[in-house]
Amino acid sequence: MRLAAALGAGAIVAPMLLAAPAMAADGAYPIDAMFAEFAKACGPMPDYDGTVASVVEAGWEPTDRAGVPALTSFMEFAEDAGQKAVAEMGGTMSPAAIFRNTVGGEDVAIVVTEVTVHGGRVTGCRLFDPAETRDAGVAKVKELAGSEPVQTIEREGNTIVKFEGLSPTTDSFDYYFVPAGSPLESHVHFNGLAMKIDSIGPVAND
Repeated sequence: MRLAAALGAGAIVAPMLLAAPAMAADGAYPIDAMFAEFAKACGPMPDYDGTVASVVEAGWEPTDRAGVPALTSFMEFAEDAGQKAVAEMGGTMSPAAIFRNTVGGEDVAIVVTEVTVHGGRVTGCRLFDPAETRDAGVAKVKELAGSEPVQTIEREGNTIVKFEGLSPTTDSFDYYFVPAGSPLESHVHFNGLAMKIDSIGPVAND
């Protein structure tokens, strides 16, 4: 099993932005622009520091928890679950580096985290558009990823699509849509649209 998969959802720290979603001019979600900006920001992902530098270079504005007050409870839930899961494996988890931007009229966040376990690392770069009501859809996400997914789940309004990495330096790409009121929302403390890219590798020597 890949290290990224073994860590599970509990190891993902997922802060998000407070703003309600803005509507695209034609009513469709601006997934083309969002995917392009996300893939640009979360580029080679060599490690935590390198990913943070890439996001900054792509023009995302650093922020902190004060910039996401409407999602404090979710952030606390995710960080607590993540710290516990990683500690049980004898690993450590980095602080969350939080960024914000406006893409296609949407106020969105990127969060960078890294988990280290037994000499290996999982670096995660996640984009969040909380409270978004428009699902980009499996077909469109497949088109943008340029490959067939390794897993697709469409149930109770939720859409989860998982791919291998977008480039040789990334391990996986996932797309999520969780509508308000779905059973999954109560489990993950989140509704809206999200994407994540992970990379794995050895921990760099100091």
